Amino acid sequence: MWGRRNVRRLLSIGSSVLGAALVGGLGWVLAQTSQSVGTFGERTPSQFGWLATAVGEALARLSYDLSFILRGPVNVPQASFIYLDEKSALDMEQSGAIWDRALHARLLRQLTADKARAVFFDIAFTDAWPVPGVEEDFAAAMRENGRVILAAPVEMDDHKEIPGGWSMPLEQVIPPIDPLREAAAAWGTIVFHPLDGDYGVRRLPSGTGTKQSAAWEAAKMLGAKFEDGDAVRWLNYYGPPGCFDEVPVNDVLKNRVKPGRFENRIVIVGGRSTLSGLGFGKDDFRSPFSLLGGKFTSGAEVHLTALLNLLRNEWLVRLDENREAWLILVFGVLLGGVLPRFRPHLAVLAAALAMFAIGVFAYWLLAYQRIWFAWCVPVFVQAPVAIVWAVGARYFIEERRRKALRDGFGHYLSPHMADRIADSDFALGPGGSVVEASVIFTDLEGFTPLSERLHNPELITQVLLKYFTKTTGHIHDQDGTITNFVGDALTAVWGAPLADRDHVRKAVRAAWRLHEIARMEVDGHLLRTRIGLHTGPVLAGNVGSAERFNYAVIGDAVNLASRLEGLNKFLGTRVLLSEAVREKCSDEFLTRRLGEFRVAGRSEACVVHELLGPVSGEARAEWWMVFEKGVDAFRGGDFEAAAHAMRETMALREDGDGPAEFYLREIASLQAAPLPHGWSGVIELATK
Repeated sequence: MWGRRNVRRLLSIGSSVLGAALVGGLGWVLAQTSQSVGTFGERTPSQFGWLATAVGEALARLSYDLSFILRGPVNVPQASFIYLDEKSALDMEQSGAIWDRALHARLLRQLTADKARAVFFDIAFTDAWPVPGVEEDFAAAMRENGRVILAAPVEMDDHKEIPGGWSMPLEQVIPPIDPLREAAAAWGTIVFHPLDGDYGVRRLPSGTGTKQSAAWEAAKMLGAKFEDGDAVRWLNYYGPPGCFDEVPVNDVLKNRVKPGRFENRIVIVGGRSTLSGLGFGKDDFRSPFSLLGGKFTSGAEVHLTALLNLLRNEWLVRLDENREAWLILVFGVLLGGVLPRFRPHLAVLAAALAMFAIGVFAYWLLAYQRIWFAWCVPVFVQAPVAIVWAVGARYFIEERRRKALRDGFGHYLSPHMADRIADSDFALGPGGSVVEASVIFTDLEGFTPLSERLHNPELITQVLLKYFTKTTGHIHDQDGTITNFVGDALTAVWGAPLADRDHVRKAVRAAWRLHEIARMEVDGHLLRTRIGLHTGPVLAGNVGSAERFNYAVIGDAVNLASRLEGLNKFLGTRVLLSEAVREKCSDEFLTRRLGEFRVAGRSEACVVHELLGPVSGEARAEWWMVFEKGVDAFRGGDFEAAAHAMRETMALREDGDGPAEFYLREIASLQAAPLPHGWSGVIELATK
């Protein structure tokens, strides 16, 4: 029997292992959830839940903000902010929210005379000016200047539901009116999207899916060299609100500014916070320097910061997601594993030194490398938790009964995970049972060449995540079970592991939803889902081993569903069904018979149907009946009649018809040789 020293040593090692697992694991989770900061309204919560996501985002925001507090203000580039506020409005006799555009024309000509480098109007000119000649004069002033950037607001209207209960706002860019847009050197959006949940702007705005931001367009107009790309850029604030050279617009218009003040400067013209009805008060946002009770930053200053970041290549990047997670994990493992070996006061001292070192590292990264990461996770979560764990574990080791502690660790460290699910009704052993089920195979059309063209694993992963989020949602909505993911393809089954008398209809409904919605455009390339569906007996169960559980379905029905999915490539179709499926859903869905095929790897021929959509009660279209006549003629060996019907089908369908084109190719091939002996009309496919 072990002595007291050996037991204590074992418990000490155990507390270090648990501490490392707890602190490291907690940091890993928060590092993962913190990645959603700067994507407010774009992403669903992480797999760790709403609370973990909220905590992770808050820590990431704090890390970003505190990094600037540690660094402090830096040398501010030579740029000016001409602001419109209540005092200026009164001085210039402007009583409404929209200023007289004749004043804007005057201001622009003064800036042109002062040789300003560029003029950025953070003001929306989306409606025509009622006074004749003013609009034309303003446009003329823009052409005289040659470097004017205009703003386009983005209107959020309606919401589109996405899986997970979230909704996505639909964005509509409202460009400046034609005369001004044509006269300007560039124009872009001025929306801050995504905006963080605390009304802070941290990500450098790049615009919408259809139009880049005004700052982005201005930077390119001024000769900035950077790649558009999809990389996430973060704003590098130069200082607190007011760090730029600021001048009220009335001082400029009334010549109270020294000539040459704006020479070779980028000048932004926009609203400043006010309590009046001029409408600028809502254009204030949280910046890192607002953290300690400072003022909010005007939208114009944020746009100017973004423009200068792009022009000077001074934006921030976030530490690579994997590196950040591993850095935080390693820190937590070391802290959680080492501190329990120290006495409480030494553990606190060691943790304080580690927190200081992380803070210095974060400062160095931001100030000299323009990189930030969620360093508040180790400083404000992992280190305190490690201290609490170390002190608590020490107390537990010293004061509690050794037997209870040994039992607790013994249970925790048990390698047999099967013991936790011993009471489950589900059979986990190898093997399975034969059941009647419906199987779907899907594949993402055009994904392989797109992956080769993108050369960006992270972007490819993002595309797959978005795609599988859509597809799995539709499958789960119809009670389907996803049994396998392979690259951009997946397999789903209905009727197993739980029996379902309506499995065929549910599978067809899911297939139609995937056909209708599971498509996306990436890099100008439209990706669509190809689907094969068959129903029949399958073996369902654990096809792994006693050590590794792997639920799957196997059998001829599965193989045929896979071949039907591949047959889409030859026929130019999207969803193909077997005859067995069509028989059980013909009263709910429209299909068309494409003929009889013998697919690769299968000796028995199968009648194949294309899924066209839900039954609508309308009469069958003329092209549909013509196509069926062509299929019958082909089966009977009358290739001339079949070819004529297929050409007529294509003529009746404006966008062409994939199956008709396939038959024309097949007929041309068959006509080049004598009709095979014993012709049955079955089309042989030797490849998948």
